[in-house]
Amino acid sequence: MRDALRVVAWDDPRCVQPLQAAAKVWQERTGEPIAIARRPLTAFNDQPLIELAPISDVMIVDYPHIALALEEGAIVPIEDLLDAADLSAVAARAIGPAQESFVVDGVTAGLASDAACHVSAYRRHALEDWSEPVPETWDDIFGLQERHPGAVALALYPTDAISYVLSLTAGAGAGPDGGELLFPDHSAALHCLERLRRLVAIVDEDCWSFTPQALFAAAAERPEIAYIPLTFGYSQKSKPSEGGWSFGTPPAGSGSLLGGAGMTISAGSTSPDRAARFACWYCGDEGQRLAGGNGGQPAGLAAWDDAETDSLSGGFFSATRNTQANAYVRPRATWWPAVQAEAGEALAKRLREGLASDDIIDALEAIYRRHRGASYKAMKDGAMGLAL
Repeated sequence: MRDALRVVAWDDPRCVQPLQAAAKVWQERTGEPIAIARRPLTAFNDQPLIELAPISDVMIVDYPHIALALEEGAIVPIEDLLDAADLSAVAARAIGPAQESFVVDGVTAGLASDAACHVSAYRRHALEDWSEPVPETWDDIFGLQERHPGAVALALYPTDAISYVLSLTAGAGAGPDGGELLFPDHSAALHCLERLRRLVAIVDEDCWSFTPQALFAAAAERPEIAYIPLTFGYSQKSKPSEGGWSFGTPPAGSGSLLGGAGMTISAGSTSPDRAARFACWYCGDEGQRLAGGNGGQPAGLAAWDDAETDSLSGGFFSATRNTQANAYVRPRATWWPAVQAEAGEALAKRLREGLASDDIIDALEAIYRRHRGASYKAMKDGAMGLAL
């Protein structure tokens, strides 16, 4: 028997369950076993991929990390391992910008395997018990919380806090685009931050420690939580056993940050061709339908357009399809992960301290300039060295 392909996933049923189903089908079809390892969601957001490369063949990753992974030699561009026709087929069948997010400077680094973006989440039965409509505007949200204290919640772990700013500014046409400023439109960014400051002031203190997963877990013990204005969507949470959540568009005026994940091929793989073939199959129509039927949240239209998959998810896919198709893509640059991590910590700290929005924006811009500037200086120095 061949050595097992080593796939590193993040530790959540949405990622692991469909992989387990796919591994079974793949081994039956090809004779190749697949070993699935897991890492926490926080590591998925923050851990450098160069640390995973020696122990994996396929790494399931967040797209903002791929530029740095390419530069450090942690991954092999998947376009070097697959036929152009296979790449084109996957790209043509991905929802919205999901596959585009795994292309860096024209190089296809990986294949989109999972799709997510910021949406709203609500417990319909709780709102109906209160005779409350589903909030559509920010004033609706503040009114709901005033009438029903504890009804509104938000995950404010630093990585998530900065993500909300990105969604809000994207909706205002001021999302980061990799230019000289973090926010191309200062006044629009200021307005968005004011909205976030008002929102964090009305949610419970323990929200500062929550990731989206932790928030949903806490809500299982707190039935008063009925509405989350921005969260990454989880199709499995629509099940009664998972809280019976419904998902929809974000509040009016907000954009939606693209999340999700993709499969990349480790530079430390001993079987990169086999790894790429598995990734291509999993991210193609058959694999994505399989994922959708086994608790996954696929990036492929084969699942998003499948009525049975939508029914199994309680209508998650049809309710969020338009938002997903138009999600905002963060800069794909080597310096971006450091910006996002440091800016998240700085934002959460300053929001908790109650600093003015102008001061917070200035701090975020300073972080951005430092990381982006250092990267450009290193690139310029490297080019000068080559010229010499």
